[in-house]
Amino acid sequence: MSLRTKLLVFSIILALIPLGIAGRSMIKITRDELKSSANDKLIITAKKVTQEIEDFYKYSWLAPLRLIKKAVESEDLGVNAKLSLLTEGMKSVTDIVALQISVQGASTPLLVTQDEFSNKLKKISVDSRQLLKLTPKRIVALKNEKEVYAGDLTYLTEADAWLITLILELDKRTFGRSATLSARINLDRLRKRIENHQSAEKTPITLIDLQGRKIFAFGMPDLSENRLVKTVKELLASNIRTIGAQPYQRPSGEKMLGAYGIPGILNMGVIVEKNEEDAYQAATEMQRNLIIWIVFGFSVAVAGAIIVSVSLTRPLLKLTRAARQISEGNLSIRIEGREQKNEIGELSTAFNKMVDDLRLYIDKLTETTKAKERVESELELGKTIQQGFLPKKFPRLKEIDVWGKCDPAREVGGDYFDFFQIDDNNCGIVIGDVSGKGVPSALFMAVSRTLFRILSARDLPPDMVLTEFNDRLVALDQEANMFITLFYGVFNITTGRLIYSTAGHNMPFVKKSIAPGEKFGMLPQMKTMVAGVMEGMYMELAEISLKKGGAIVLYTDGITEAINDKDEEFGEKRLAKLLDKYADMSAQDMCEKLIEDVYAFQAEREQFDDMTMFILKVKR
Repeated sequence: MSLRTKLLVFSIILALIPLGIAGRSMIKITRDELKSSANDKLIITAKKVTQEIEDFYKYSWLAPLRLIKKAVESEDLGVNAKLSLLTEGMKSVTDIVALQISVQGASTPLLVTQDEFSNKLKKISVDSRQLLKLTPKRIVALKNEKEVYAGDLTYLTEADAWLITLILELDKRTFGRSATLSARINLDRLRKRIENHQSAEKTPITLIDLQGRKIFAFGMPDLSENRLVKTVKELLASNIRTIGAQPYQRPSGEKMLGAYGIPGILNMGVIVEKNEEDAYQAATEMQRNLIIWIVFGFSVAVAGAIIVSVSLTRPLLKLTRAARQISEGNLSIRIEGREQKNEIGELSTAFNKMVDDLRLYIDKLTETTKAKERVESELELGKTIQQGFLPKKFPRLKEIDVWGKCDPAREVGGDYFDFFQIDDNNCGIVIGDVSGKGVPSALFMAVSRTLFRILSARDLPPDMVLTEFNDRLVALDQEANMFITLFYGVFNITTGRLIYSTAGHNMPFVKKSIAPGEKFGMLPQMKTMVAGVMEGMYMELAEISLKKGGAIVLYTDGITEAINDKDEEFGEKRLAKLLDKYADMSAQDMCEKLIEDVYAFQAEREQFDDMTMFILKVKR
């Protein structure tokens, strides 16, 4: 087989095989992405509907009902005023169609119905009071010693209305005996909201009850044969409130993608579905187009391969003759053909220019080496400047012993800690960790430190300082999408009281006193978020008391996430054991020894993150 034939065959294979492999790969990736995207959208819709159901319960139903309960229990209002309040409450809350006060031992409850709903029932010759009234036995059966009962889903066929019941226990002092406030809630507004969701999303949304029956559907058909419905039923039965996604196949054989959500209070589940074929429609279209393009590509490849093989082999023959003369010892021969506008011309020019390029390469290598040395010198200067931000000396106080240390993974890093006197009795302790490493993190750390110093100088508690710090940091409009975690505490050296707040940082380890058996333990987790991502986040405040022998240890995740040659993490448990082991040492000795142990744990592994630790010990 000649070279031209080989080149022709090779060109065709080279054109078609990658095209086919790339096409299959792209289709698979597209299908996976479409599935992921579809699942994400379904989960978002399920979450949104679940949240709306919970919002309906909390704000549209329970909140006004609690206000009415409070008014009924009020000793300042007379019977007429309370009755008027019930009537006005019916007018202001459109979802409540009936309010009932039932007193133990009373033969007849006080029932107030919504005029609009009552008139609707009256038109179809239905007595609204008889239909909406709850008997004492029914109330006892539903409430079952709960402070607030929500449930008893009922479909009124006559009015085409879905109702649930809310029951609240009234203070016994109000009527001198046990009493309840009941409300019948019309779910029509919730049903319309879900129907609007389905119209906007073009995605079927189904609500099911504990038995797997479809809510808002005539006759409440049983959907328990659906695998996704079975999953939701199991979650409801186990009282697990969660959101998730699951592919499944209907009894009819139709493959579906589905997501579910379980509202936090009401015993119902939300199911959002999408046909798998609809989700993969783009991938199917891509596969059809791929086949068309493969056929077209094959035709173009054959024609192109013939042209390319002829144009390439002709200059190669000339190059072969020149190479033969060089192999015979004619080292003075020079590759000619620079004037030609083809491969030979390019090869001739490249060969003759090789020596010149080598000389230029050596010159550029020399310049690159000098530039690298200059960058290293500047980084060393940056390290010196950054270390200047950190405390070098710590005050020697008779009440406390403090020490801290920061070892960056590179010349400069994003970790930061500080200790400062606020007044004669209070001192501030703070530790932070910027996302990422290197120069960008160091610059972001410098900005964060300056901003924190300004805010902490004001007489504000830690939660307010961190809340304003987050808002100010977001307002800087930094486009690097960086953030920082912070832990800030104010310690009173006289009382031993520590108030603190955190912005997404690792919770410190604390030992409260020198009492026998007292060990280091991590502070409870707090509801928090890293600073610099989203404004308007409120940071929580907490406090503890440290007595003689007590200590608090602040650290960054470079300590606990250090990895050894077995890919094991140093971990929080290991750190807690070592803290107990070194508890009798000074703050400086503890800090130095713990960081030394982390380096020993890593052995030959390169340090991958900045390591920072700060320790405060109470001496009296």
